[in-house]
Amino acid sequence: PSCSAQAPGPQIGEDMEKYALRPVPRGLTVQCRIIRDKRGLDKGIFPSYYLYLEGLNGKKQFLLAGRKRKKSKTSNYLISLDPTDLSRDGENYIGKVRSNVLGTRFTIFNNGINPEKKPFVPESAQLREELGAVCYETNLLGFRGPRKMTVILPEIDAQGQRLSIWPHCERESLLNQVQRGTLQGLVLLQNKTPSWNEENGAYVLNFHGRVTRASVKNFQIVYPEDREPGGQGQMQGWRGVGRRQTSEKERGLANRAKAWDSEGPVF
Repeated sequence: PSCSAQAPGPQIGEDMEKYALRPVPRGLTVQCRIIRDKRGLDKGIFPSYYLYLEGLNGKKQFLLAGRKRKKSKTSNYLISLDPTDLSRDGENYIGKVRSNVLGTRFTIFNNGINPEKKPFVPESAQLREELGAVCYETNLLGFRGPRKMTVILPEIDAQGQRLSIWPHCERESLLNQVQRGTLQGLVLLQNKTPSWNEENGAYVLNFHGRVTRASVKNFQIVYPEDREPGGQGQMQGWRGVGRRQTSEKERGLANRAKAWDSEGPVF
Protein backbone atom coordinates (compact mmCIF):
# COMPACT_ATOMS: atom_id res chain seq x y z
CA PRO A 1 0.00 0.00 0.00
CA SER A 2 2.83 2.42 0.75
CA CYS A 3 4.08 2.22 -2.86
CA SER A 4 0.82 3.05 -4.67
CA ALA A 5 -0.15 6.58 -5.69
CA GLN A 6 -2.47 8.55 -3.44
CA ALA A 7 -6.01 9.29 -4.57
CA PRO A 8 -6.78 13.03 -4.97
CA GLY A 9 -8.51 14.81 -2.11
CA PRO A 10 -11.82 16.67 -2.44
CA GLN A 11 -11.84 19.76 -4.66
CA ILE A 12 -13.05 23.17 -3.48
CA GLY A 13 -16.84 23.23 -3.60
CA GLU A 14 -17.12 19.47 -4.18
CA ASP A 15 -20.12 17.61 -2.73
CA MET A 16 -18.53 16.03 0.38
CA GLU A 17 -21.19 13.34 0.74
CA LYS A 18 -20.50 12.09 -2.77
CA TYR A 19 -16.76 12.24 -2.13
CA ALA A 20 -17.02 10.30 1.14
CA LEU A 21 -19.11 7.52 -0.45
CA ARG A 22 -17.28 7.32 -3.78
CA PRO A 23 -15.23 4.10 -4.31
CA VAL A 24 -11.47 4.56 -4.41
CA PRO A 25 -10.13 4.14 -7.98
CA ARG A 26 -8.22 0.90 -8.49
CA GLY A 27 -4.50 1.24 -7.92
CA LEU A 28 -4.78 4.32 -5.67
CA THR A 29 -4.46 4.70 -1.90
CA VAL A 30 -6.37 6.84 0.57
CA GLN A 31 -4.45 7.51 3.78
CA CYS A 32 -6.41 8.71 6.80
CA ARG A 33 -6.20 9.19 10.55
CA ILE A 34 -8.99 8.64 13.09
CA ILE A 35 -8.88 10.55 16.37
CA ARG A 36 -11.03 9.36 19.25
CA ASP A 37 -12.35 11.94 21.73
CA LYS A 38 -13.31 10.59 25.17
CA ARG A 39 -13.34 13.93 26.97
CA GLY A 40 -16.48 15.06 28.78
CA LEU A 41 -18.87 13.57 31.31
CA ASP A 42 -20.25 10.81 29.10
CA LYS A 43 -17.70 10.47 26.30
CA GLY A 44 -15.96 7.62 28.10
CA ILE A 45 -19.07 5.59 27.30
CA PHE A 46 -20.23 7.45 24.17
CA PRO A 47 -17.01 8.69 22.50
CA SER A 48 -16.77 10.76 19.34
CA TYR A 49 -14.50 10.00 16.38
CA TYR A 50 -13.01 12.32 13.76
CA LEU A 51 -11.68 11.11 10.41
CA TYR A 52 -9.01 13.18 8.65
CA LEU A 53 -7.56 12.74 5.18
CA GLU A 54 -3.74 12.88 5.27
CA GLY A 55 -2.10 14.54 2.26
CA LEU A 56 1.39 14.02 0.90
CA ASN A 57 2.41 17.31 2.49
CA GLY A 58 1.36 16.04 5.92
CA LYS A 59 -1.68 18.33 6.13
CA LYS A 60 -4.87 16.87 7.56
CA GLN A 61 -8.30 17.59 6.08
CA PHE A 62 -11.48 16.77 8.01
CA LEU A 63 -13.78 14.27 6.27
CA LEU A 64 -16.21 12.64 8.69
CA ALA A 65 -17.24 12.57 12.35
CA GLY A 66 -19.05 9.88 14.27
CA ARG A 67 -20.32 9.18 17.77
CA LYS A 68 -21.77 6.24 19.62
CA ARG A 69 -25.50 6.80 20.00
CA LYS A 70 -27.27 6.75 23.33
CA LYS A 71 -30.41 4.75 24.11
CA SER A 72 -29.69 2.13 21.44
CA LYS A 73 -30.30 -1.58 22.05
CA THR A 74 -27.01 -2.42 20.32
CA SER A 75 -23.82 -0.49 19.50
CA ASN A 76 -24.86 2.16 17.02
CA TYR A 77 -22.65 4.87 15.52
CA LEU A 78 -23.99 7.97 13.76
CA ILE A 79 -21.88 9.43 10.91
CA SER A 80 -21.88 13.12 9.93
CA LEU A 81 -20.05 15.49 7.58
CA ASP A 82 -20.13 18.16 10.32
CA PRO A 83 -17.97 17.68 13.45
CA THR A 84 -20.21 20.12 15.35
CA ASP A 85 -23.52 18.51 14.41
CA LEU A 86 -23.67 14.81 15.28
CA SER A 87 -27.45 14.62 15.12
CA ARG A 88 -29.55 12.13 13.17
CA ASP A 89 -31.86 14.99 12.19
CA GLY A 90 -29.00 17.21 11.00
CA GLU A 91 -28.60 17.99 7.30
CA ASN A 92 -25.05 16.58 7.37
CA TYR A 93 -26.06 13.13 8.66
CA ILE A 94 -24.96 10.63 5.98
CA GLY A 95 -25.26 7.21 7.62
CA LYS A 96 -24.67 4.92 10.55
CA VAL A 97 -22.91 1.74 11.66
CA ARG A 98 -25.06 -0.76 13.59
CA SER A 99 -24.01 -3.94 15.40
CA ASN A 100 -25.82 -7.03 16.59
CA VAL A 101 -26.32 -7.71 20.32
CA LEU A 102 -23.04 -9.65 20.64
CA GLY A 103 -20.98 -7.01 18.85
CA THR A 104 -19.74 -9.56 16.30
CA ARG A 105 -21.58 -8.28 13.20
CA PHE A 106 -21.70 -4.70 11.95
CA THR A 107 -23.61 -3.16 9.04
CA ILE A 108 -22.92 0.21 7.40
CA PHE A 109 -25.98 2.12 6.11
CA ASN A 110 -26.40 5.40 4.28
CA ASN A 111 -28.98 7.97 5.42
CA GLY A 112 -31.98 6.38 3.69
CA ILE A 113 -35.22 5.25 5.33
CA ASN A 114 -35.48 1.93 7.20
CA PRO A 115 -37.79 -0.25 5.02
CA GLU A 116 -39.76 -1.23 8.15
CA LYS A 117 -40.84 2.43 8.46
CA LYS A 118 -41.74 2.79 4.76
CA PRO A 119 -45.56 2.72 5.32
CA PHE A 120 -45.24 5.79 7.55
CA VAL A 121 -43.13 7.99 5.25
CA PRO A 122 -43.78 9.61 1.83
CA GLU A 123 -43.59 7.38 -1.24
CA SER A 124 -40.80 9.57 -2.59
CA ALA A 125 -38.55 8.73 0.37
CA GLN A 126 -35.40 6.78 -0.55
CA LEU A 127 -34.89 3.44 1.17
CA ARG A 128 -31.59 3.08 2.99
CA GLU A 129 -28.69 1.42 1.20
CA GLU A 130 -26.25 -1.05 2.72
CA LEU A 131 -22.70 0.11 2.05
CA GLY A 132 -20.88 -2.76 3.72
CA ALA A 133 -20.75 -5.21 6.62
CA VAL A 134 -18.13 -6.68 8.94
CA CYS A 135 -18.12 -10.02 10.80
CA TYR A 136 -15.83 -10.97 13.67
CA GLU A 137 -15.08 -14.57 14.62
CA THR A 138 -13.29 -16.24 17.51
CA ASN A 139 -9.56 -15.60 17.50
CA LEU A 140 -7.70 -18.85 16.86
CA LEU A 141 -4.39 -17.37 18.06
CA GLY A 142 -5.53 -16.55 21.58
CA PHE A 143 -5.44 -13.06 23.09
CA ARG A 144 -2.13 -12.22 21.43
CA GLY A 145 -3.57 -12.01 17.93
CA PRO A 146 -6.49 -10.24 16.24
CA ARG A 147 -9.91 -11.79 15.80
CA LYS A 148 -10.73 -13.15 12.37
CA MET A 149 -12.48 -10.41 10.42
CA THR A 150 -14.51 -10.66 7.21
CA VAL A 151 -15.51 -7.51 5.31
CA ILE A 152 -18.45 -7.67 2.87
CA LEU A 153 -18.74 -4.98 0.19
CA PRO A 154 -20.86 -4.46 -2.94
CA GLU A 155 -18.95 -4.96 -6.18
CA ILE A 156 -17.57 -2.04 -8.20
CA ASP A 157 -18.60 -2.02 -11.87
CA ALA A 158 -16.47 -1.18 -14.92
CA GLN A 159 -17.38 2.51 -14.55
CA GLY A 160 -16.09 2.56 -10.97
CA GLN A 161 -19.57 2.75 -9.44
CA ARG A 162 -20.67 0.75 -6.41
CA LEU A 163 -23.46 -1.80 -6.88
CA SER A 164 -26.47 -0.52 -4.91
CA ILE A 165 -27.86 -2.85 -2.23
CA TRP A 166 -31.34 -1.87 -0.95
CA PRO A 167 -32.61 -4.70 1.28
CA HIS A 168 -36.37 -4.68 1.86
CA CYS A 169 -36.06 -7.25 4.65
CA GLU A 170 -33.39 -8.86 6.83
CA ARG A 171 -33.09 -11.84 4.47
CA GLU A 172 -31.85 -9.52 1.70
CA SER A 173 -29.11 -7.95 3.85
CA LEU A 174 -25.42 -8.38 3.01
CA LEU A 175 -24.81 -10.52 6.09
CA ASN A 176 -27.68 -12.86 5.30
CA GLN A 177 -26.69 -13.15 1.63
CA VAL A 178 -23.22 -14.31 2.62
CA GLN A 179 -24.61 -16.68 5.25
CA ARG A 180 -26.75 -18.30 2.53
CA GLY A 181 -23.81 -18.46 0.13
CA THR A 182 -25.34 -15.90 -2.27
CA LEU A 183 -22.18 -14.05 -3.23
CA GLN A 184 -23.05 -12.65 -6.66
CA GLY A 185 -22.34 -8.92 -6.77
CA LEU A 186 -20.36 -8.99 -3.52
CA VAL A 187 -16.69 -8.68 -2.59
CA LEU A 188 -15.38 -10.59 0.45
CA LEU A 189 -12.18 -9.53 2.19
CA GLN A 190 -10.51 -10.98 5.31
CA ASN A 191 -7.82 -9.92 7.74
CA LYS A 192 -4.38 -11.20 6.86
CA THR A 193 -2.93 -14.08 8.88
CA PRO A 194 0.01 -12.85 11.01
CA SER A 195 3.21 -14.89 11.11
CA TRP A 196 5.00 -15.98 14.28
CA ASN A 197 8.22 -14.08 15.03
CA GLU A 198 10.61 -16.15 17.17
CA GLU A 199 12.79 -13.16 18.03
CA ASN A 200 9.90 -11.07 19.37
CA GLY A 201 7.86 -14.00 20.63
CA ALA A 202 4.73 -12.61 19.00
CA TYR A 203 2.54 -12.73 15.87
CA VAL A 204 3.54 -9.95 13.46
CA LEU A 205 2.47 -8.30 10.19
CA ASN A 206 4.49 -6.17 7.79
CA PHE A 207 3.07 -2.62 7.81
CA HIS A 208 5.86 -1.20 5.63
CA GLY A 209 7.30 0.96 8.40
CA ARG A 210 4.09 2.81 9.39
CA VAL A 211 3.34 1.01 12.69
CA THR A 212 4.90 2.50 15.82
CA ARG A 213 3.61 0.09 18.49
CA ALA A 214 2.48 -3.52 18.81
CA SER A 215 -1.26 -4.04 19.36
CA VAL A 216 -3.93 -6.67 18.72
CA LYS A 217 -5.83 -3.80 17.05
CA ASN A 218 -3.31 -3.74 14.19
CA PHE A 219 -4.75 -5.42 11.09
CA GLN A 220 -4.55 -5.80 7.33
CA ILE A 221 -7.54 -6.58 5.10
CA VAL A 222 -6.92 -8.64 1.94
CA TYR A 223 -8.68 -10.85 -0.57
CA PRO A 224 -9.06 -14.42 0.82
CA GLU A 225 -6.38 -15.78 -1.55
CA ASP A 226 -3.89 -13.25 -0.10
CA ARG A 227 -4.40 -14.08 3.59
CA GLU A 228 -1.13 -15.95 4.02
CA PRO A 229 2.18 -14.06 4.53
CA GLY A 230 3.33 -12.42 1.30
CA GLY A 231 -0.18 -11.66 0.02
CA GLN A 232 -1.05 -8.18 -1.26
CA GLY A 233 -2.92 -5.90 1.17
CA GLN A 234 -6.06 -3.88 0.36
CA MET A 235 -6.50 -2.03 3.66
CA GLN A 236 -4.50 -1.73 6.82
CA GLY A 237 -5.07 -0.07 10.16
CA TRP A 238 -3.21 0.18 13.43
CA ARG A 239 -3.22 1.83 16.79
CA GLY A 240 -1.06 4.94 16.94
CA VAL A 241 0.34 7.04 19.76
CA GLY A 242 -2.04 8.84 22.10
CA ARG A 243 -5.21 6.82 21.42
CA ARG A 244 -4.97 7.40 17.69
CA GLN A 245 -5.64 4.87 15.03
CA THR A 246 -4.67 5.07 11.38
CA SER A 247 -5.98 3.26 8.33
CA GLU A 248 -5.17 3.16 4.64
CA LYS A 249 -6.93 1.50 1.76
CA GLU A 250 -6.50 0.89 -1.95
CA ARG A 251 -7.86 -0.72 -5.14
CA GLY A 252 -11.53 0.06 -5.27
CA LEU A 253 -12.90 -0.65 -1.77
CA ALA A 254 -16.43 0.65 -1.63
CA ASN A 255 -16.18 3.06 1.28
CA ARG A 256 -13.72 5.91 1.53
CA ALA A 257 -11.96 5.09 4.82
CA LYS A 258 -12.55 3.14 8.01
CA ALA A 259 -10.70 1.78 11.02
CA TRP A 260 -11.61 -0.72 13.71
CA ASP A 261 -11.57 -0.17 17.47
CA SER A 262 -11.96 -2.84 20.17
CA GLU A 263 -15.77 -2.59 19.93
CA GLY A 264 -15.89 -2.91 16.16
CA PRO A 265 -15.73 -0.68 13.12
CA VAL A 266 -15.91 3.07 13.27
CA PHE A 267 -15.34 5.71 10.63
